[in-house]
Amino acid sequence: MSQRATIQDIARYSGVSTATVDRVINGRGGVRLDKERVVLKAARELGDGRKLVALHARLARIAVVTQPPGNPFHAALQDAFRQIMPAYREQNIACFEHHAAIGHPERAATLIASLSRDYDGLILCLPDHPAIRQAVTVAGKKLPVVTIASDITAPERLAYIGSDNYRAGRIAADMMGRLLGPREGRVALIAGTMHYIGHQQRYAGFMKALDERYHALHATPALECHENDDRAADVIHELLQAHRDIIGIYHFSTGADAIARVLEKLGLADRIVFITHELTPHRSALLRSGTIDLVLDQNPMLEARTALSTLSHYLGRSPAPLDGPIIPLSVHTRETV
Repeated sequence: MSQRATIQDIARYSGVSTATVDRVINGRGGVRLDKERVVLKAARELGDGRKLVALHARLARIAVVTQPPGNPFHAALQDAFRQIMPAYREQNIACFEHHAAIGHPERAATLIASLSRDYDGLILCLPDHPAIRQAVTVAGKKLPVVTIASDITAPERLAYIGSDNYRAGRIAADMMGRLLGPREGRVALIAGTMHYIGHQQRYAGFMKALDERYHALHATPALECHENDDRAADVIHELLQAHRDIIGIYHFSTGADAIARVLEKLGLADRIVFITHELTPHRSALLRSGTIDLVLDQNPMLEARTALSTLSHYLGRSPAPLDGPIIPLSVHTRETV
């Protein structure tokens, strides 16, 4: 429209009363979040020239659910949300931190059900366990649910924000083959839990690219460390004892630091090519020392920002998401840190 839309125009377009439009446009409050979203969307589409609700009267509460902070990637993800929250004060959006251990998916499902009653949106970084999937299916019918870093196969979720994990696995295989050159041998694969879709996709991509290009390399089955450092150390120690021809390790979970300690203790750090994920400060140091050869990083700060901007747009509080939804991968060696 060439002129600023009137309250009556917006009411007709959005199918709500003029009183509701007046409360939303003028920031008077008292409007449900779903109706506020409809009104703000209509106002923008009609070309209303006003700055719509500089500070929304209704606080939008977003629950962010990850693993406990003992997992360095999940700790970095929660820290990212804490850092970017000030940017969303004008939109009156606030995030609240919650944790769910991967060993108790039924408890995570119960938490999702509880949060869906008390919050206006959910951001989840959880395994694709049947109980969790069902909880997301139910919650997604009532409020927007965004999955982050690893998807959950519930069609009701609003969006997945994260890297292309299948492509990440292919990159890891290609770099493994290039770094090993003409050597023949076995590559040990270590996952956190194969209930994470992201881990399934990394595994599938790695195996596919290895099969296509590097016939001298053979991979072990992907063994789970259950996101536990001690278990990751035990797994790699057992694999090294069982397979004397291991010349590479592709690890796509927590526990890289523990694996590095095993390699250093056994004097194998210089002989084995070690590729992992997530550029934590400690892994940066291990890159510089040469114990880790390559790290694929999915940028938790950008993932958090994109997840929040996606929900902000859905709730009618920003005109468009900032990025995504697919987050670019960064490849790091000792020369990039």
